[in-house]
Amino acid sequence: MADSKELKRIKKKYGEKFMRFCREIFPTILEHDGRLEEILSLTFAGNSRTLYEDIVNAGLEADFKNYIYSKIDVEDPDKKIIAGKSPYELLDEAGYVLTECLTEEDIQGFKRYYKPGEELCTFDGGRLNRCVVFFAVKKNAEEIKRENFKNPKREDKYGTSVMGIQFNRDGLCTVSIKNRYNHAVNNPDATYGNDLDRIVPGLTESFATLLRDKYNLILNMTHIDKLNIPDYVVANDGKYYKYNMEINGNYYCPGNTIISAWGPRKLEDPESQILMDYFILDIKNKELKVFDTRIKDSFMDDLQDLQDAKINIKKSRKDGTECKIITIQKSNKKPITIEIDDNNQILSYENYELEQIENDFLKNSRSLMNISLPNVKNIGDNFLFYNEILSNVYLPRLEQVGNNFLLANRYLKEVDFPSLRRIGNDFLWYNTEIESLYLPNLMQVGKRFLGR
Repeated sequence: MADSKELKRIKKKYGEKFMRFCREIFPTILEHDGRLEEILSLTFAGNSRTLYEDIVNAGLEADFKNYIYSKIDVEDPDKKIIAGKSPYELLDEAGYVLTECLTEEDIQGFKRYYKPGEELCTFDGGRLNRCVVFFAVKKNAEEIKRENFKNPKREDKYGTSVMGIQFNRDGLCTVSIKNRYNHAVNNPDATYGNDLDRIVPGLTESFATLLRDKYNLILNMTHIDKLNIPDYVVANDGKYYKYNMEINGNYYCPGNTIISAWGPRKLEDPESQILMDYFILDIKNKELKVFDTRIKDSFMDDLQDLQDAKINIKKSRKDGTECKIITIQKSNKKPITIEIDDNNQILSYENYELEQIENDFLKNSRSLMNISLPNVKNIGDNFLFYNEILSNVYLPRLEQVGNNFLLANRYLKEVDFPSLRRIGNDFLWYNTEIESLYLPNLMQVGKRFLGR
């Protein structure tokens, strides 16, 4: 049995529950001192201490055990390879039509398959500068209707009926299989765990041959997700990382870590830089910025010009986990308060000074539960577009909101906007839990109010 030092090191990196779990299911590996620790270190990044809970909650205990033991077995399972066929032929036999996009116009031609709000960022333009882009479309894709899938799953019939298959031209050439649901499902840019052979056997080798012969690219498959843990992605260093969200092919992770096409990048010491959702608060240089300059989010509008601001960080504990409460105070104004959890996710936001909010405010934020904006009067489009769990919202002076206001929210029970007069389209589209609705001054309502 491994000595206590190895188990202590596993505990330090992955937590006590995970250590006990490993001690229980890997007694044979633990007979070889250091072997299990080596396998784990090469397989899991350790940027989060919830690996055990994430495995158990997904019911993957047996899969995890088999996966770790497969790292030791010198013989890989036989894989049925269909040699000599092109990707076009293999996908045709699987019921797909494969098309390579050689122009921007080619790419835009596939936008018609995507529901509004679920379009790939590929359609934003410029993707061909850095990727080889294909689309695989089921021959009966037009017959597979989005409205028939109320509870979408990444690999269900709709999600896989139209798939973008992309290979990056710079850095390591890796594949990303993009889902038709896009961000309506978990990790949409790793459909089938980015394992082409799960679409049809032999497709990996077939695409590798095409890329080599046509583009002189060598396909690297170290980031294939063989275990498929929800909310984990395999980076191009071959390790699993827990992540909070993916935007434009970049993964924003616990542990102050961002994964891009060039691999994982850990930010500076948390005392100098803090990742908050997809924003970076640079405490040393007193600025809020984004890693990906393509992101336009009005959350940043009131958090510029921080050179004379006071930034304070206080640690607290919430539900047994460590949180940070960040206060930003400009001159004599009331402080802005942001609470983040130990996974670098924004939990609450309070700002007394804001009166106007432009488009896409925290559009991609998933974990915000409380927001207080006492003086906001007008809000643009896509306010908290993807957030499902906001449960407390305080907007007493709100008069007008644009389209897609809290569109994805599912759990808000009380809506109390006493000053609200005008509402755009798709207001609280997905919410079915509202128990109380107080809008005494409402004068104008857009289409599909409350999904109706």
